[in-house]
Amino acid sequence: MTISRFGRERATADDTPEAPHAEGTGRRLRYVLPAAALLALLLAAAFLVYRVGPSEQKASVAGTPQLASAETFEERFGLAVTLVGVTASGGIVDVRFKVLDADKARSTLQDEKNMPVLNVEGSTVTPMMRDTAIQDQDLEVGKAYYILYSNPRGVVKPGTPVSVAVGDLVLEPIIAQ
Repeated sequence: MTISRFGRERATADDTPEAPHAEGTGRRLRYVLPAAALLALLLAAAFLVYRVGPSEQKASVAGTPQLASAETFEERFGLAVTLVGVTASGGIVDVRFKVLDADKARSTLQDEKNMPVLNVEGSTVTPMMRDTAIQDQDLEVGKAYYILYSNPRGVVKPGTPVSVAVGDLVLEPIIAQ
C-alpha cells in the first residue's frame, strides 16, 4: 500500500489478491474462438466435398435434357449401346457400343464435349479413359467399342438403371449387368 501525494492510500500490485485464472482465461479465449471458427469452416468444406466428389458431379447440362429412345439415339449419333456392365469388383462400369454410322459416331466421339456420360440416380459419372482413347481409333461400321467409367462409391450395381447421355440427349435407361 502506498500513499498518494494527496494523502490517500492507494493499492499496489502487491496488495491485490491475484486471480490466477483471469489472465489465462482471456489468453485462452483469444485462441479458442478463432480455432472454433476455423474448425466450423473446415467441417463445412468437408461436407461440401463429400456431397460433390471429384468423380461424381451433379448433372448440369445447358438446356433441359431430352429422353430419347434407342432408335432416336442411334439415328442421331450412329451408335447403339449394347452393354452397361459392372466389372473389376464393382469399381468400373464398362459401356459397350456398336458403330452404326461411322461418320456420325466419329463426329460425336471426336468432340470431347460430346463424350458420353452416365446418368445414375441424379448424378453423372464421367469416363475414366483419356479423352483421346476413342478419338485415336478409326471407327468402323459394325465393330464394337467400349468406354470405361469409374464407379464412385459403387453407385452402379447389377440391376441399376443407367442412362447414357450425349450432350442434351439422354438414352432411355438400360439395366446394368
